[in-house]
Amino acid sequence: MALEEIRKARLEKLEKLKKAGVDPYPAKSWRSHKIDQVLDNFDDLSDSKSRIVLVGRIMAKREHGGSVFLDLIDESEKVQVYFKKDVLGEREFDFFMETVDIGDFLEVYGFLFKTKKEEKTLEVEKYRLLAKTIMPLPEKWHGLQDVEERYRKRYLDLIFNSEVKDKFKTRTAVIKGLRSFLDSNDFMEVETPILQLIPGGALAKPFKSHMNALDLEVYLRVAPELFLKRLLVGGFERVYEFAKNFRNEGMDHDHNPEFTMLEFYVAYKDYNWVMEFIEQMLENLAAKIFGNTKILHEGREIDLHGPYKRLTFNEVLKESSGLDYDDVDEEILSKKAKDLGITIDKTMTKGNIADEIYKKLARPNIIQPTFVTNHPLEISPLAKKLENSPDYVARVQLIVGGQELTNCFSELNDPIDQKERFEVQQKLIKKGHQEAHPYDEEFIEALEYGMPPAVGFGMGIDRLTVLFTNSHALREVILFPLMRPK
Repeated sequence: MALEEIRKARLEKLEKLKKAGVDPYPAKSWRSHKIDQVLDNFDDLSDSKSRIVLVGRIMAKREHGGSVFLDLIDESEKVQVYFKKDVLGEREFDFFMETVDIGDFLEVYGFLFKTKKEEKTLEVEKYRLLAKTIMPLPEKWHGLQDVEERYRKRYLDLIFNSEVKDKFKTRTAVIKGLRSFLDSNDFMEVETPILQLIPGGALAKPFKSHMNALDLEVYLRVAPELFLKRLLVGGFERVYEFAKNFRNEGMDHDHNPEFTMLEFYVAYKDYNWVMEFIEQMLENLAAKIFGNTKILHEGREIDLHGPYKRLTFNEVLKESSGLDYDDVDEEILSKKAKDLGITIDKTMTKGNIADEIYKKLARPNIIQPTFVTNHPLEISPLAKKLENSPDYVARVQLIVGGQELTNCFSELNDPIDQKERFEVQQKLIKKGHQEAHPYDEEFIEALEYGMPPAVGFGMGIDRLTVLFTNSHALREVILFPLMRPK
């Protein structure tokens, strides 16, 4: 039967229910147990002859003359329920068969028993429709090859694929575990603006909008960094935020225009301290979720137990490309990049080109947790310079499974230096660089009032969840990823 014919037939059943005085969408149910509670305590509940009320969606229907077996599923589990004409009465049973379909939500009241095949079952004495479905559930959703259709209709993906549902349970566990760890280490959770006049805190292209009430151009934030640092100026010493960020850039397996970041800032600490703290945090999280620090990702075992390997950016660049950042100029780097098929444009600096070579050659091959430290100054406008190497900054990225997982700095708190860095970024903007950092005069003023030495940390929650759920792409762990309309 064609989909539209099925829909029409179900609408006719809906009308039949209404004419019979049945509310097909009641406001509440009288559930007494979740299905997993019934299955876990089946013998005791069965022996007590207790009457049980279960609710859920019908996933299968098997007719046997004057009786019918259904598979009923709620969030916790699946159970078999048994409808018998002799128990319900002929009229009620026939009405049930004529009006109730697979996919409908049902409330069933009855007692527990085991079939001859020892299957745990509830025999229904009374039932009530909780939601009549108009669209039928797809028959072969589990084997659907069009992955994008599963992302578009995530609600169906969750119904049919328990492993998908488990990924999002793990995502929640990741966030809860991180929050618990930070709270236990004297951090305070805060919220900072999503709508910003100046989209700072990262080298990224923002989404732009207009606020009618004040006739202002506003931006969705690319990062919460500059507002979190203002809180350090204000006297808070340990703050964090689970932030929704938005970047108007490309989409691929590890980038999405809307994503979730954890950022925290700690006064009176530096990037050496944060490396040890990250090791403790990820060890704690993995142990809490998996019971140990070893995870499997795309066929490779990754051990999150510290200490992690530490390499400087230049060491990694030399090992992967044969080029020493200190000894080569922009021209040599550009030639190497072009040989590798990397697109170079006039807005790119020596540091940008070196970073692209590193991303192409080195980063994908770093599988075990590795801290890459001391990045070029040109690509780090918010980080402190190294005392003995002013062309580099006190920056560290944690690479795991070939992906950048965290980005951290010893934060720049010198307002004069910060002003000069912003001015350099303005020159890049004039050249057409769409991801250069905007000039934020109010942030510089805040620094002039004094910000203590501090370290900042940023980590993509989506990327971490990809790692912890053995997934391949961000869209697998974002409930409703942005999709191009059909």
